[in-house]
Amino acid sequence: MNTKGFTLIEFVAIILILAAIFLVSFPTLLNITSVDEEKKYTDMVDNLCLAGENYIYANMDDFKEKFTVGNEIEIVIEELIIYGNVDNDLINPKTNEKVDKDKLIYGVLSDNSLVCEYVES
Repeated sequence: MNTKGFTLIEFVAIILILAAIFLVSFPTLLNITSVDEEKKYTDMVDNLCLAGENYIYANMDDFKEKFTVGNEIEIVIEELIIYGNVDNDLINPKTNEKVDKDKLIYGVLSDNSLVCEYVES
């Protein structure tokens, strides 16, 4: 009898153990992927809001009329792309589509700071 190899039962047992490990770890891997995707999306929105805010402050003469408490300032991301504040090839990690038609809406607060809302088109 050849004692150098695995028997069929040993081989099946190894496959079953590997399958069990995979089944236990697969949902965790999916969760890690979705958390990573959500973080990328949040980072993208934060960076867009910051770029838009910088654009508003750099072009304050254009926004002076709207820059009063309670008003909203709306910027299409395509405008930020044109003026070089945002890369042209920016992709939304959730939808895998370009963000150039999306909008940023800023509310002006009482201390003249801005609060940003990202609106997908």
